[in-house]
Amino acid sequence: MSVRRLNKLKFIVGCATAALFVSLLFPIGIAAKNSLDSPGDQGTILIIASYNPDTRRMSSFISDFEHKIANENVPFEILIEDLGCKSVAEANLWKDRLISVLERYDRNRLKAVILLGQEAWASFVSLDSFPQDIPFFGCYASTNGIPLPDRNRPVTDKWMPESVDMIRQADSIGNGGGSLNRYDIAKNIDLIRSLYPNVDNIAFLSDNTYGGISLQALVKQEMSSHPDLTLTLIDGRNGEKKAYAAIERLPRKSVLLIGTWRVGQDGQYFMDNSLKTLLADQPHLPVFSVSGSGIGSGAIGGYIPKYENGASEIAGQIADFYKKKPRAVHFDPTENEYRFDLQKLKEFGIAEYKLPSGSIVVDTVEARLQKYESYILILIVIFIVLSLFIAFLYYLYYRNKKLKISLENRGRELIAAKEKAEESDMLKSAFLANMSHEIRTPLNAIVGFSALLGDESISEEDRNVYMGIVNQNSDLLLTLIGDILDISRLETGKISFTLHPENIVAICQQVISTTAHGRKKGVECVFNPPVESFILKTDSQRLSQVLINLLTNASKFTEKGTIALAFEIQKEQRRILFSVSDTGCGIPRERQERVFNRFEKLNEFKQGTGLGLAICKQIVLRFGGNIWIDPEYTEGARFVFSHPIVP
Repeated sequence: MSVRRLNKLKFIVGCATAALFVSLLFPIGIAAKNSLDSPGDQGTILIIASYNPDTRRMSSFISDFEHKIANENVPFEILIEDLGCKSVAEANLWKDRLISVLERYDRNRLKAVILLGQEAWASFVSLDSFPQDIPFFGCYASTNGIPLPDRNRPVTDKWMPESVDMIRQADSIGNGGGSLNRYDIAKNIDLIRSLYPNVDNIAFLSDNTYGGISLQALVKQEMSSHPDLTLTLIDGRNGEKKAYAAIERLPRKSVLLIGTWRVGQDGQYFMDNSLKTLLADQPHLPVFSVSGSGIGSGAIGGYIPKYENGASEIAGQIADFYKKKPRAVHFDPTENEYRFDLQKLKEFGIAEYKLPSGSIVVDTVEARLQKYESYILILIVIFIVLSLFIAFLYYLYYRNKKLKISLENRGRELIAAKEKAEESDMLKSAFLANMSHEIRTPLNAIVGFSALLGDESISEEDRNVYMGIVNQNSDLLLTLIGDILDISRLETGKISFTLHPENIVAICQQVISTTAHGRKKGVECVFNPPVESFILKTDSQRLSQVLINLLTNASKFTEKGTIALAFEIQKEQRRILFSVSDTGCGIPRERQERVFNRFEKLNEFKQGTGLGLAICKQIVLRFGGNIWIDPEYTEGARFVFSHPIVP
């Protein structure tokens, strides 16, 4: 056997595939040459392959066949031809291509012809006749098929040929044999009905290949025996989008049966996950397969052929034929088996005892893992090593970053502590200065007028005036000390709030009465509640304190006009908005934020400690609300604070 056998190989996909064929055939050729005597002088075995993307399968057949022929001591050289059947659209040209290939060989030297693939096999059995002394064999083909169209008839998606028995067709033209796949549609329909007895419609999915169209014809033929079932054909020749839409429109009680799904409308090959994508939006649609296509990517299972290489069987038949054994050349259809996907059985709730006897249940996930186990282990090891390396680098980076952040934080903390200490010192000094000023003012009055009271020369009328001044400043001093204690305890959280359901209408009416004595003549206090009563969970003492402070402030700065107390119930925001409005002098915008600071007074000549609004702010914050001055109110000042509605 010489290297020149490979010179006939024409349409191998890619340089890498050609190199693979050479590497496989070259050593085999040398071995065969050593075992046979001048094979080229004895005759030729011609292998004609269809165009097939599965080059691994082709090379496996050729390698196994040459080994078997060599072991059988068959003294024939092996030549390979590629028919170049790339698209079913060229089906009307296949027969002429086959005849052209056969005409290049001397019939006297031709000892056997092997057809690999559906296309080559269909082209060969469409011949009118073939010499009886030259056996021919089919492999990677099926017992069913369809007649090829005439050369002058273009192939379109409207081509709907009838199914034919390819073994009978082969027997009619010559001495044929081989290993063919048998697709049993009847068994698959029986299987579907046993698992889904209420099925009304069977949808058959096929692609744009000779095998897909021939299976479609076989299904149509078989379905004529089941008049109670409706057949829906989903033809890949119409495009993937239409197939998707057809599956989406399937009626209830439908089952999808897959034939083949490899080639699309324009001859492009589908990706491995194409079936999953096609069925992704129909998770409750039962799917079965007559060919094994889809088992592992959407199909529950099916009655499918036990696919075999066929090389040893065909080589043995050739050897037996030339040893003059009777019935040496014959067809040996593959056996079939029930095969199911374990994951899909679980998904559709099908118990294994419901399956036919002898069924094979495969965990497709585990099978895929076992297939690529060595690669997965290598990837896992690489991943672990990389992960550890990355983790180590990240640890170093994180530790350095943490140290850096820690140093930066400590630096900031030291700066903040220094600034806080300086601020505290300044606040302390300011507080003491304010305290001394605020306390000294009433004390001076008390001391001065107390001394005058000891003078016997003053009149009784003056004595009463001086006593009033002493009492007034004593009250002011007590108020100042009380306010200082209140704000200190509020800021340190030492005052506890006791919340009880209270009628805020009654509280508002009470504080108006309490502050009535402080209002000037001609100033009216208005309160128009939106409801007769409203129960709010609050601390009535602290709420009253806030309202009294705000009303007292309003009374100080309002010479005439009105002071309005109001509240608004905002149920959606779950809060109450209280407001105190006056018609006094108002507060400039630039000072509206500062008035809530301690000892901040709008008018230094007005009586007061400057702590009332600061106390109001602390109480409102403890309630969970907020306090502000309404900047849109221009007739005086309006203080607004919120109080949450607590269940």
